[in-house]
Amino acid sequence: MFTDLRKLSVMHAPPAASTGTTEIVWNDRRYQARAITGGAAFELYSDTRDEGFHPGGIAYHRYVHASEVESPGGELLLAGVAPVSIPVMRGVDAATVHRYSQNPRIGPAERALVSAVRATAFIAPGTRMVKPLSRHQVARQLTSAPLVGGVCFREFDVAHLRVPDDRIVLSGDPDDVRDTAFALRWKAIGASDYTSTEVAHFPGLLSVPGRERRGSMILGTGFLPSGTHLIPEFATAGLADLPLTARAEILAYTPDGAEIALFQYQPQTNVWNRMAGARHRDLVNRIPGLETGRALFRVDPSVHAGLMGVHEGEQVSVTADPGHGFDVYARGAKSRSPVTRPQRYATLARWRETEVLALGRNEDWVRLRLSQPDIEAIMATDATCVERGVYECWAPRAELEHPHTVITDYPTDR
Repeated sequence: MFTDLRKLSVMHAPPAASTGTTEIVWNDRRYQARAITGGAAFELYSDTRDEGFHPGGIAYHRYVHASEVESPGGELLLAGVAPVSIPVMRGVDAATVHRYSQNPRIGPAERALVSAVRATAFIAPGTRMVKPLSRHQVARQLTSAPLVGGVCFREFDVAHLRVPDDRIVLSGDPDDVRDTAFALRWKAIGASDYTSTEVAHFPGLLSVPGRERRGSMILGTGFLPSGTHLIPEFATAGLADLPLTARAEILAYTPDGAEIALFQYQPQTNVWNRMAGARHRDLVNRIPGLETGRALFRVDPSVHAGLMGVHEGEQVSVTADPGHGFDVYARGAKSRSPVTRPQRYATLARWRETEVLALGRNEDWVRLRLSQPDIEAIMATDATCVERGVYECWAPRAELEHPHTVITDYPTDR
């Protein structure tokens, strides 16, 4: 969503956010509303079925982004995330920017405007990120290493998309179940782990034909394809896998707009812990392949996307908890000694004249991901689109050329 910079001067943040309902103005009408997702969006209530409102308890309701409403509470500022902002320019408004953002063939002047707007959406350590998941991806997440990669979003920008029908636009792996939507939520460790999906960063994705894609097209403007919303897209840098942070969550969204935390990642015990109780058993049962009643899903403690640090003079695997630093766990207990020099390692190589990431190996074969997908690389490697913008294949280990390690340094925040 967007904010007009001209409005920021009249917004005032109160000492604390309201926990109840408040009166807001949306589309020149007053509504009772409840702030959600830390003030990034509102649930509006109406006694009548206005356009876009749906039955919900004793009133009709709908969800809108905080940047679309006028509220005396300053919830947009309290959300702590900078919204996408439109510069003060004659003839430029939100509708103009949205129209340009949906055209992958815009000219240089239009692209410069869209890029300037896109640059106002940035990530800082601790920014809450989300990635839509299909139910099959949820099953894989619970039984695989605690990693995340590919196209994702700031939670702030999609907080108003609360019902499954609205969240379809985000889908990177289209699902055949439409009455429930799933997502992964975590906190960013560092801004350098993410980049926009603009054509300058992924020039080859724009020309990939529909038969080689999953989900919607990557437009190359840095924004999600949508006829209604202006939502900035992000991708993990080089499409690499990143380590999940402590207390990452797998969420479910239901037709009434409820957000339910199904599972939470606990690095101290290397498990996904089921958070949803018996009342939400039907949501868990929608995930294929799970044992009925199972509450814990163990992950490989040796895999942290190469996240390492120095602890008591030795380099060891660590876990990240943005806002609280990096930790080492021994037998489920957090070490009191600090972690210094946290770093993330990734392995890059070339195969068949294509830049690839080495993700894992099975005996003499290595699973690879294209770091710069284009149609030529896809054809040369016979890579398969596993989700929106992500292409993977297997290759004999002996055929990899110039394998090397890339290191990302993280600042310590304590």
